[in-house]
Amino acid sequence: MKLFKFIASSGIISRRKAQESIKLAMVTVNNVLIMDPFVDIDPIKDIVRLDDQKIVLSSTITTIALYKPKGFISSRSDEMGRKTIFNLIPRKPFLNHVGRLDKDTTGLILLTNDGDLSQFLTHPKNKIPKEYIAETNDIIDKKTIQKIERGIFIGSGEKGKAKIVSQEKIKKTIHVKMILRQGKKNEIRRIFKFSGLKLISLKRIKFGNITLDQLKEGQWRELTKKEKQYLKKITRKA
Repeated sequence: MKLFKFIASSGIISRRKAQESIKLAMVTVNNVLIMDPFVDIDPIKDIVRLDDQKIVLSSTITTIALYKPKGFISSRSDEMGRKTIFNLIPRKPFLNHVGRLDKDTTGLILLTNDGDLSQFLTHPKNKIPKEYIAETNDIIDKKTIQKIERGIFIGSGEKGKAKIVSQEKIKKTIHVKMILRQGKKNEIRRIFKFSGLKLISLKRIKFGNITLDQLKEGQWRELTKKEKQYLKKITRKA
C-alpha cells in the first residue's frame, strides 16, 4: 500500500495533504524519515507516524454531526487549555473536523475519518452550501443585501459573499438566515464588520443537506441513511 494512501485512509488528512506532509519531512516509517509519498508499506507490520503521532487505520468510515456550543474551539488540543470539540465526542474512532467554527460560533460541525470526504466538503470549488442564523440588532436594508449577495470586500484582498434567505424579528433582535458557499475564514463575521452591521451571535444550522435535527448543544449523532446517501451522491459527481 502506498504510504500517502495509508495515511489518508486513517481519516486524519486527505490524500493531497498526506503527500504534502510526507514531502515536508513529517512522516516516519519504523522510526525512519520518509519523504517519498509513493513508498510501499505493509499496513499491518509497519509503524507509521505523522508528526510523531502513530497512524492507526479504522475498519469503517464514520461521519458524525456535532452541535458545537459557544466557547469550544475546533481543534484537537489547545496550548491555552481551552475546551475543544474533541472533549465532546468519543475518542474512537479517530475523527477529524470538517472545516472549522470559531470559538464564539455555535451549531453544526461534521467530523469524519474519511480524509477525501473532508477535502471534498471543504474545497471552495465544490461550493457546498452552509446555512447560518446570524443575530443582529436591526433589519438589513435592501441595498446592503444586494452588496452582500454580489460580494463585498472583507479585507486581506478577499471578497465575502452570502445569500440572504430571510430576516425574522424574534423578541428584540433580528435573525438573518444566510447561505455561504465559499467558506473563507470568519467570512460572515467579516461581512458584517465591513458592512457596518453588528453581529450578536452566529449559529450554523445546515451543511449541505445535513442538519442539527434534534441535537442539543454539546450532543452528537451519527448521520442518517439519507444523509450518507447524499454524501455518496455528491462525491460521485465530482
